[in-house]
Amino acid sequence: MTRNEANAMNCVVMIWFRADRARDDEVARALAALGERMAADHRVDARAGWRDEAGADYRTWLETYEPLAPEACDAFIGALQAHARTLGLEALAPHGRHVEVFRWCA
Repeated sequence: MTRNEANAMNCVVMIWFRADRARDDEVARALAALGERMAADHRVDARAGWRDEAGADYRTWLETYEPLAPEACDAFIGALQAHARTLGLEALAPHGRHVEVFRWCA
Protein backbone atom coordinates (compact mmCIF):
# COMPACT_ATOMS: atom_id res chain seq x y z
CA MET A 1 0.00 0.00 0.00
CA THR A 2 1.37 3.42 -0.92
CA ARG A 3 1.44 6.32 1.51
CA ASN A 4 -1.34 8.07 -0.45
CA GLU A 5 -3.52 4.96 -0.28
CA ALA A 6 -2.93 4.69 3.48
CA ASN A 7 -3.70 8.38 3.99
CA ALA A 8 -6.95 8.07 2.03
CA MET A 9 -8.15 5.58 4.65
CA ASN A 10 -7.65 8.08 7.49
CA CYS A 11 -9.25 11.27 8.59
CA VAL A 12 -8.53 13.85 11.25
CA VAL A 13 -11.11 15.49 13.50
CA MET A 14 -10.34 19.10 14.41
CA ILE A 15 -12.27 21.21 16.89
CA TRP A 16 -11.75 24.93 17.29
CA PHE A 17 -13.29 27.33 19.77
CA ARG A 18 -12.67 30.62 21.51
CA ALA A 19 -12.38 30.98 25.27
CA ASP A 20 -11.81 33.86 27.67
CA ARG A 21 -8.08 34.24 28.38
CA ALA A 22 -8.86 34.48 32.08
CA ARG A 23 -9.88 30.81 31.89
CA ASP A 24 -6.74 29.52 30.12
CA ASP A 25 -5.78 27.18 32.97
CA GLU A 26 -9.27 25.64 33.11
CA VAL A 27 -9.31 25.12 29.35
CA ALA A 28 -5.83 23.57 29.31
CA ARG A 29 -6.72 21.15 32.13
CA ALA A 30 -10.00 20.13 30.49
CA LEU A 31 -8.32 19.60 27.11
CA ALA A 32 -5.55 17.51 28.67
CA ALA A 33 -8.14 15.29 30.37
CA LEU A 34 -10.21 15.04 27.19
CA GLY A 35 -7.18 14.13 25.10
CA GLU A 36 -6.12 11.42 27.54
CA ARG A 37 -9.62 9.96 27.59
CA MET A 38 -10.03 9.95 23.81
CA ALA A 39 -6.54 8.51 23.28
CA ALA A 40 -7.24 5.70 25.74
CA ASP A 41 -10.75 4.92 24.49
CA HIS A 42 -10.19 5.34 20.74
CA ARG A 43 -6.45 4.85 20.20
CA VAL A 44 -5.97 8.22 18.55
CA ASP A 45 -3.25 10.81 18.84
CA ALA A 46 -4.80 13.79 20.62
CA ARG A 47 -3.25 17.26 20.49
CA ALA A 48 -4.37 20.69 21.62
CA GLY A 49 -2.97 24.16 21.29
CA TRP A 50 -3.92 27.81 21.04
CA ARG A 51 -3.18 31.02 19.25
CA ASP A 52 -3.46 34.57 20.51
CA GLU A 53 -5.81 36.97 18.79
CA ALA A 54 -4.34 40.48 18.60
CA GLY A 55 -6.26 42.91 20.79
CA ALA A 56 -8.80 40.32 21.90
CA ASP A 57 -9.63 39.11 25.38
CA TYR A 58 -9.98 35.55 24.10
CA ARG A 59 -7.72 32.86 22.72
CA THR A 60 -8.56 30.47 19.87
CA TRP A 61 -7.99 26.84 20.82
CA LEU A 62 -7.56 23.88 18.48
CA GLU A 63 -7.86 20.16 19.20
CA THR A 64 -6.88 17.43 16.74
CA TYR A 65 -7.57 13.70 16.86
CA GLU A 66 -6.13 11.19 14.38
CA PRO A 67 -5.94 8.75 12.74
CA LEU A 68 -9.56 7.71 12.38
CA ALA A 69 -11.17 5.52 9.78
CA PRO A 70 -13.72 7.65 7.90
CA GLU A 71 -16.56 5.31 8.88
CA ALA A 72 -15.67 5.78 12.58
CA CYS A 73 -15.75 9.60 12.56
CA ASP A 74 -19.43 10.11 13.46
CA ALA A 75 -19.30 7.80 16.49
CA PHE A 76 -16.00 9.34 17.57
CA ILE A 77 -17.41 12.87 17.36
CA GLY A 78 -20.43 11.85 19.43
CA ALA A 79 -18.19 10.41 22.16
CA LEU A 80 -15.88 13.44 21.98
CA GLN A 81 -18.76 15.88 22.43
CA ALA A 82 -20.20 13.89 25.34
CA HIS A 83 -16.85 13.82 27.17
CA ALA A 84 -16.28 17.53 26.44
CA ARG A 85 -19.63 18.37 28.05
CA THR A 86 -18.81 16.24 31.09
CA LEU A 87 -15.49 18.07 31.48
CA GLY A 88 -17.13 21.50 31.20
CA LEU A 89 -15.61 22.48 27.86
CA GLU A 90 -18.98 23.51 26.44
CA ALA A 91 -19.30 26.10 29.22
CA LEU A 92 -15.75 27.38 28.54
CA ALA A 93 -16.54 27.94 24.84
CA PRO A 94 -19.46 30.41 24.91
CA HIS A 95 -19.70 30.59 21.11
CA GLY A 96 -19.54 26.84 20.64
CA ARG A 97 -16.97 24.26 19.66
CA HIS A 98 -16.73 23.94 15.88
CA VAL A 99 -16.08 20.49 14.38
CA GLU A 100 -14.13 19.99 11.16
CA VAL A 101 -13.31 16.62 9.60
CA PHE A 102 -10.64 16.30 6.92
CA ARG A 103 -9.63 13.25 4.93
CA TRP A 104 -5.97 13.09 4.10
CA CYS A 105 -5.08 12.68 0.43
CA ALA A 106 -1.29 12.99 0.42
